[in-house]
Amino acid sequence: MSESNKPVVIDHEPTAKKHHEKKSNYIKDSASRVLNIAQSYGLDALLQNEAPEKPTLERALIRERKRKELRQKNLEQILKLAHVSCKDETAGDPDQDWLYRFFDMAQEVHNSAMQRLWAQVLKREVTNPGSTSMKALKVLQDMTPKEAQILQRAASLACSFGGDNSRKLLVGYRSQGGIFSFGKRNTTSNINVGNYQLPYSSLLVLFELGLMHGTELESGEIELDSPLPLIYQGKQLSLQAHSKGVRLLYYRFSPTGNELCKLLGNKPNMQYYDQMVALLGQKFTASTEATSTIDTKV
Repeated sequence: MSESNKPVVIDHEPTAKKHHEKKSNYIKDSASRVLNIAQSYGLDALLQNEAPEKPTLERALIRERKRKELRQKNLEQILKLAHVSCKDETAGDPDQDWLYRFFDMAQEVHNSAMQRLWAQVLKREVTNPGSTSMKALKVLQDMTPKEAQILQRAASLACSFGGDNSRKLLVGYRSQGGIFSFGKRNTTSNINVGNYQLPYSSLLVLFELGLMHGTELESGEIELDSPLPLIYQGKQLSLQAHSKGVRLLYYRFSPTGNELCKLLGNKPNMQYYDQMVALLGQKFTASTEATSTIDTKV
């Protein structure tokens, strides 16, 4: 299944290439930059000293032809990437309307990292038809590479717990004060996800994209008599609460956010994982899948 596939990485390689291009083709003023853009896209006819040789319609047809060629190259590259990522998985038959919409959107994807993500969308739809909604495609179409990187960072911190398999961003816990707490009824301990390249400004981006709900949520009180199953990037834990009144604090990914996280695959952030386990260790006894019997119930 896709969860075990090699994760898609929205890296900085395209950005590095752009920096290299800027050094070799550096243009210091805005007028020269606009001229350069116009020439690149065949729109510089009125910016030349001499009158254009070709009529407007012919220039438009030339530009449209170049654009169609580029769209074709984009789709061919995405199909190649999808084909290379396939192994011997059982295949289904994607809905024809879905495929047409997919091609219409994917042909405009020029960034190489984003093309890998779109290739994963196609592969997932072939191996599991109906797994990626049109809404998720629309969000992905409007997403910039920078926004995709933010989603990737958030996805690498995501877990699920209890009987709910939806992804959540665990940010801490709240517990009731004990008899020696001197009036403190509740105590809260948090993980600063900003330490893992996910500051609150990045969370705001996910809220605005509709990929994560914008309210910090609190779980129900964790029961003492039954361990709580928690899955982090394929790692299964069983949490046994030490005392009553402990609740987990988290942000929940939206259904669309869940879909796109599945496309990215498992890519654990081990520093976050270590801090999460250390934090939970204050209120829980955590056992891994090797010693836990609760995993089969997840």
